[in-house]
Amino acid sequence: MKKNFLLCLRPCLLRLLCACAALALCSSVNSLQAAPGVGPVLLSNNDSTRAVAVESVTLKSEPFTPNQIVPFSADNRTRIIIFAMNLDTIAGEGVNAFSADAEAVVNGATTRYTLNVEYMSPVPGFEGITEFIVRLNDQMPADMGDVLIRLNLHGMASNRVRVAIGHVGGGPTDDQGAVPTPAPQTPPAPIPAPAQNPYTDPALAAGGDGVRFLEQATWGPTSSDLAHVRSVGFRAYLNEQFAAAPVGSTNYPTLNLFPTDTEVGCSATDYPVLAERTMCFRDNYSMYPLQIMFFQNARNGQDQLRQRVAYALHKILIVSGRDLNNQPAWVAPYLQVFDRNAFGNFRQILMDVTLNPGMGEYLDMRGNSRVSPNENYAREILQLFSVGVDSLNADGTPKLDANGNRISTYDQATITNFARVFTGWNLSPNKTWTNPKTGATAPVPNYIDSMALSNNTSTYDTASKTLLNGQVLPAITAGQDLRQYKTAELNAAIDNIFNNPNTGPFIAKALISQLVTSNPSPAYVQRVAAAFNDNGAGVRGDMKAAITAILLDPESRGDVKSDPNYGHLREPVLLTTNLLRAFNATTDGNISNNGTRFGLLLDMGQDLFNPPTVFSYFPADYQVPGTSALFGPEFGILSTTTTFKRANFINALVLANSGNGFLPITPPIAGNPASSDRPTGTKIDYSAYQAMAGNPAQLVDALNQLLMHGTMSQAMKNSIVTNVTNVTNANPDWRAQTAIYLIASSSQYQVQR
Repeated sequence: MKKNFLLCLRPCLLRLLCACAALALCSSVNSLQAAPGVGPVLLSNNDSTRAVAVESVTLKSEPFTPNQIVPFSADNRTRIIIFAMNLDTIAGEGVNAFSADAEAVVNGATTRYTLNVEYMSPVPGFEGITEFIVRLNDQMPADMGDVLIRLNLHGMASNRVRVAIGHVGGGPTDDQGAVPTPAPQTPPAPIPAPAQNPYTDPALAAGGDGVRFLEQATWGPTSSDLAHVRSVGFRAYLNEQFAAAPVGSTNYPTLNLFPTDTEVGCSATDYPVLAERTMCFRDNYSMYPLQIMFFQNARNGQDQLRQRVAYALHKILIVSGRDLNNQPAWVAPYLQVFDRNAFGNFRQILMDVTLNPGMGEYLDMRGNSRVSPNENYAREILQLFSVGVDSLNADGTPKLDANGNRISTYDQATITNFARVFTGWNLSPNKTWTNPKTGATAPVPNYIDSMALSNNTSTYDTASKTLLNGQVLPAITAGQDLRQYKTAELNAAIDNIFNNPNTGPFIAKALISQLVTSNPSPAYVQRVAAAFNDNGAGVRGDMKAAITAILLDPESRGDVKSDPNYGHLREPVLLTTNLLRAFNATTDGNISNNGTRFGLLLDMGQDLFNPPTVFSYFPADYQVPGTSALFGPEFGILSTTTTFKRANFINALVLANSGNGFLPITPPIAGNPASSDRPTGTKIDYSAYQAMAGNPAQLVDALNQLLMHGTMSQAMKNSIVTNVTNVTNANPDWRAQTAIYLIASSSQYQVQR
């Protein structure tokens, strides 16, 4: 909508609303009391769930046309005004804290449309009631009948009200229990917006939010962690985690480098016994050792938050083992970058990952030369690792030009110039490999130490370069040391990226998506970006400040989140670790149905540390089918097959082998337990729930609190209780296992909110 037209119209519109809509807004004798912890209330007529709504310019009532009959705006799209109360905002929040959606039935199929919320303002004389202007989605058909509109704030959904598009009637049925929600006879007083809660009071963790917090900040709640966070509170727990170190110096110890040729590193001559040779391949030419470390650390490590953040950074600044000769020794130093810097500064992360030899191999910066500079790393550090392709507002929304088109952050020339900066770097001097069988030595490429400038100075590009925002890096001057010039130039380029206005909101949104929800509000992104930009002491890029802002935001906290657009699908890694920790599992780290090193979560569509592309395990912009503009990255690897495999995995973990999970595999080399891909197996402990099996309702309630922080629907609860009751009381094991399996395999559990 043209802002100047809207501003000129606003006083007249408000006067007309007060005169023409007062009866509809205030005629009821019923009142609605604002209740803490509930969502906004959209106002309806007295006798139905039909919304109090008017077209934003003409003030005509429904049915509305998706396009304006008279073009009042450049895009010619209709906006409507709806009214709400009970808005639990915090100080400084505006319209970008809200989202809206409409559900419709189109050609017999239920479809959800995102509605842009463009404006909000208290109604004069009724300041406890707020008007919202929402724009009808471009994909809405012209004559779809009734739709159900909802308003969302901080992950809490309003009631849904009916709005007619094209004609009145039809559409989805009202929600179960829906009632009219007219405004009260006495206009509600405005609710003062409080300052953001610091979350220092341990009592705030007493309910379901204690479980939710640990789902976001750890690899899954355990009973001991839950008791602790409820004792000290959220903020104190974060401070403890910031101080917690991994066992040893890192969660991913440096591994022995092996020759690039597997026939040299694990030759048949040195390993005539097939089982020994297979073990050599497993430990030195597959991701198995790192995957085992990962799951053991996730299950048992005390530095849970560090691990979660490090894994999130891995999924943003991606490297894949399959493109690093499948050598775990090449990948471990890359993982150490995030393990080391998870609570450090993002600039250091950018610098360390730029000079990491694994990244240099993966995106071709290693050996990059001025003659024909490879642009892969230059392109991805901009597009995926830092600023993104679109110029962003402070809240992460794209900036638009006068024609409503997105503005690019950079162009091809910028990529080329960055590629020229990234010339001259190569692997540090070779390391020495000692054959464990013969003692013979041989040089091997150094994928442990950071890359260094090559001795071949002819590969250096020393001409002038123009980077983001037109910053010019000058050419080398006569007599200037080449190495000093290239080192200073690289630092200047990293600073140019790090200090770009896009970096804060881009990284903020990426981390929120990894830890909390795939569709954060712009207001949430803006608060986290502000913490990234300045930690309160003038420091930019402080990861601890950004993480604290993510996990203590009102949009992340709360016992319940009712907005169906909130949360994210548990990816296979997270699904697995959540279950292992919830049921105090013992594990050797081999999480696979078939027990081989090639089965670790692969059946469910996620090969840990082997993402298929630079876009990670799943595309960040994947849209949930049946919706418009609702992102669900993890759904990108969910199919009929992988859904079945998820259920199979849970069945194997919970029900198979008489509830003993993944059984150990006999070592193929007698007397050498390490030769087994699964030396001790993985088993969950459900004994505490087995003791409740005589009371199925109590059993399901306890699991509801543990796994779903009390949000299980009544219909699901009834169904599970019925199925558990049908299992003979003489078999308490089977009862407990059945309840766990049915909950863990349900969509209500697998979509984490």
